[in-house]
Amino acid sequence: MASPTHEESDVTQIDFEAAHRSPEFQELVAKRRRFVVPATAGFLGWYLAFVLLCGYAPDAMGESVYQGFTVGYALALTQFVMVWGLGWAYLRYSERVLDPLRERCTHLATTGALGVAEAPVHAPAVHHAHGHVARPATAEAF
Repeated sequence: MASPTHEESDVTQIDFEAAHRSPEFQELVAKRRRFVVPATAGFLGWYLAFVLLCGYAPDAMGESVYQGFTVGYALALTQFVMVWGLGWAYLRYSERVLDPLRERCTHLATTGALGVAEAPVHAPAVHHAHGHVARPATAEAF
């Protein structure tokens, strides 16, 4: 049997249940939800309004804005603008708010503050009935 490499001997096993219960992780989830839920509701609301206008106000949607470019086309294009804008806003929010919290959670989990324990050098794999093999998590996986 070959001796373990340096990388295999540094593997830590994270207590994901403790990490999930931690106030830092709960704050991360809550702050992510505070952005995602209103953004999703806003986008779906705008999309639903567009679909309803197409169905119930075809004359208004067919009005020409500029040389055959209709209100319907203009409103349809706003969907792309909305997706781009929401994506950009989420990236900025994530960078400023969520990433520092994620880094804090990762640090606490990997330093032992949330129940991290050293895994054995040859941690046994758990074989599930459907063929999936679960291995101990590494610190990088969190």
